[in-house]
Amino acid sequence: MALTCIKCGKEIPEGELFCQECSLNLDIAAGEERAAAWIPTPVGRMQKPVPVRRSAPQMVGPQVQPPRRAVGLKVALAVVSVLLALSLGFLAWQYGNIFVQRNRLRVQEENLMVRAEEADSMQKQIDDLTLELEKAEQLLATRAETIEDLERRLAGSQSSQNQSEYDLSSAQGQLDQLTEENRQLLDMTEELEAEVEELEEALVATKSYVEKANFMDAYVVFVEDNGTGLYHSYDCSAFTRSKFWAYSRRLAEANGFEPCPICGGGN
Repeated sequence: MALTCIKCGKEIPEGELFCQECSLNLDIAAGEERAAAWIPTPVGRMQKPVPVRRSAPQMVGPQVQPPRRAVGLKVALAVVSVLLALSLGFLAWQYGNIFVQRNRLRVQEENLMVRAEEADSMQKQIDDLTLELEKAEQLLATRAETIEDLERRLAGSQSSQNQSEYDLSSAQGQLDQLTEENRQLLDMTEELEAEVEELEEALVATKSYVEKANFMDAYVVFVEDNGTGLYHSYDCSAFTRSKFWAYSRRLAEANGFEPCPICGGGN
């Protein structure tokens, strides 16, 4: 005999323990009691609800399985949780990569700015010394013209019988003074030229150092004996330089080392 659900009023097929509409658990005894208390009413009139005493559910036959809708809801929630966790993990990984790249670019930019300032300072010193050297050469040329004029005057004084000995001694003293000043200017010019050569050599050495530093930053990494399994660039703040090995980046990665999250291994 078919039973009727006391909750939603739908018909429950014979042998079923759950209502297919609202999943209410019914037992056979309660169903028979409701069937006995059910009194049909004329069509077109509302039925008066009959109070039915619910008995405790009994386990009949095999173990009762939960409703399919509840199982499907749990599976859907599990899938959504897994997808949400994967999405959060992917976002965290992307943020970590962006953070490492930003730190690496910031360190490289600071290094390039420092090296550019050093090169500009040396170039300014060379320009200043070159300007002083040009001024000294101009003064030397002026003094040379003055010496030539004095020599001509001295020659004229010697050839003139009317030239007094005082004028000759004065001209000779002035000539000696100018000659000494000329010698000093020559010494100063040689010193300035030597300083210019040293600065030019220092500038060339600085350019070579910049090339070497760029090569080291691009291909050489450092691994410390601290058990972290990370490799660093030379400018990394986590690189303590206490006990380390220098590797090429490919060799370090082939040996199982990973880039530092702060500097990115100089990538």
